[in-house]
Amino acid sequence: MKQTLSALICLFLLSAPSAHADLSLSGRSTVLAMGMQGVGQEGLWLRKTKLRRDLIDRGKAYTHLYDLATREITIVDHSQRLASIFAMSALNQDADARFASKDLKLDLNPTGRRHQLQGWNCQEFKLLAAMPAEVAGEKVSFELEGTIWLAKNSPEQTETAAFVKAAQEPDFFMGIPVLAKKSPSQAKGMSEVVRRLAPLGLLCAVDVDTRYQGSGRMAELSRKMASHIAVTYERYTTDLVKDEVFEIPRGYRVVRQ
Repeated sequence: MKQTLSALICLFLLSAPSAHADLSLSGRSTVLAMGMQGVGQEGLWLRKTKLRRDLIDRGKAYTHLYDLATREITIVDHSQRLASIFAMSALNQDADARFASKDLKLDLNPTGRRHQLQGWNCQEFKLLAAMPAEVAGEKVSFELEGTIWLAKNSPEQTETAAFVKAAQEPDFFMGIPVLAKKSPSQAKGMSEVVRRLAPLGLLCAVDVDTRYQGSGRMAELSRKMASHIAVTYERYTTDLVKDEVFEIPRGYRVVRQ
């Protein structure tokens, strides 16, 4: 489920009308999948149309770089010193033929609960989203159900404006390449989630269950391996982010997919 986690984290960052500075967030995540639990630290850096996420997955360190100006996604595997670059247009090509915005079902309802994250006033929403997906070639529905906390009308929203504007382009893709190859409709559905939720605010936290629904054998098997994802941000800053934060480390092998 690391693909879904990455999509959720990146997707809910977007929202605002004008940009002035950089934005960085740090926090923690918990993922329960296939009976195994992983707990790690989260780091996000945003400058105009560039976004970086650092994560630990099963003991290995990765960096995900999204550049909406060049329309590229770079996945950096630090254990292999390898950077794989993907074009968003190529990742979208198959998904566009299989997914339409009407295919995404999304319900979002405020609960009335609130909490503070530094200067952010975070509001809790109940979330239920369903989108087409594939599991081993079998057509199913992928669902997210749980809660998200969003901060609306905070001054830091202005730091995301350039990214939000670039996200409106037709070849926008905000997900993980391996998911786009395995289930194009699900990957495109996650990108559609950002278009609908972006105006609502910045992500403070998310806590959701993920599952596949369907009548086939793979759907039944997947239901038995439902996953849980939780991300909580604990600190943010608008300090200047250095250019090298968004660069591939020197000496790493670079492969264009």
